[in-house]
Amino acid sequence: MKLGMGFLFQNYTDWERFEALERGEEVGPPQKPDAEIMAEQFALADLVEPLGWDSIWAFEQHAQPYLMQPNPLAFLMRAAARTKKIDVGTMLVVLPWWNPIRLAEDLAYLQHVLGPGREIYFGVGRGLARRNFKSMGIDPDEARGRFNEVFEIVKKAFTEEMFSYEGEYYSYKDVSIRPAPLSPNPLLNPLGGYTSEPSLIELAKRGFHPLTTPNKTRESYEEEMGRFNAIRIENGHGPANGPVLQVMTFCAESEAEAKEACEQWFYENANATNHAYEIGTENFGSAKGFEAYKSAEGSDFGDGTPESTIQTLLTKFFRDAVWGTPQMCAERIIELEEQFGLSQLVNVTSFGTMPAERSEKSMRLFAEQVMPKIQHLRDEN
Repeated sequence: MKLGMGFLFQNYTDWERFEALERGEEVGPPQKPDAEIMAEQFALADLVEPLGWDSIWAFEQHAQPYLMQPNPLAFLMRAAARTKKIDVGTMLVVLPWWNPIRLAEDLAYLQHVLGPGREIYFGVGRGLARRNFKSMGIDPDEARGRFNEVFEIVKKAFTEEMFSYEGEYYSYKDVSIRPAPLSPNPLLNPLGGYTSEPSLIELAKRGFHPLTTPNKTRESYEEEMGRFNAIRIENGHGPANGPVLQVMTFCAESEAEAKEACEQWFYENANATNHAYEIGTENFGSAKGFEAYKSAEGSDFGDGTPESTIQTLLTKFFRDAVWGTPQMCAERIIELEEQFGLSQLVNVTSFGTMPAERSEKSMRLFAEQVMPKIQHLRDEN
């Protein structure tokens, strides 16, 4: 099992002002400027390799203060240029929002910045939040079709020096990308992020490996991994690699300190998720192909109301996230590895209004006291 680190770039205190701005109201400046958050998160990202993590991961969101990371590959370019050993991963690139040739070029360029021997874990998804699709000028009804076409084109670009493609949304005749990719590996072992049942089925059929989010319970994941593998095998792909699991992580000297902190910051992250996806409004899961998100069975976001969403996510975070003393954190990670046979565990240690210094303290305590307790899991990698 490898250990990764991801960063959310949340401007949590700006939601009220931002939504007032959307309604056309007069507003003042943000309570905390985006520039301050970006600088804090960049500084924390610079600690990932020195403190001993194996990889750094990037997210993708647009047009709202939820996750201010509009270009995951740009963030990973920065990380690649400032490190020597660690791998990088996308959690995830939302394919419908990308021009496929530009995406293929950026991925290939990132490979060259990393250099031989360092991996790109290419995680992809089809998106959900209305504001994201609106800002990118993409009809969410087209999400699944665009997802399929963009992936096929990028795969061709990484496996064929010159290729052609004819689809509903994209058409190319005798095109090539330069610089040539160093390796086709990111496209031969892609990771698929999903929340709904239809997405799980589609990704498993197409041979993706599972990339998970913090929104589901461990019981849900355990049941889903069995179905994911069964579908892969039925379609000739064999069993999947162990899943990449993203978990919120907070390490403190005492359980009481950790619990008090997480009660605030877990809540803020759950509330931010509710705002970002507009759960409980007509904007949530309203597009073609997203019908499953209207039910608890399809999304694990509760019964579809904001109150239920927040409480459901809070319950999951406290049950399944990695938080507490170093011993508690180590025990939780060992449980997760034993249950899922993880290929990577991606820690997210900064969310909500958590001050950067508290996040750094948590990271350093984790590195000093948790990593030695789980080294045997990493040695088995």
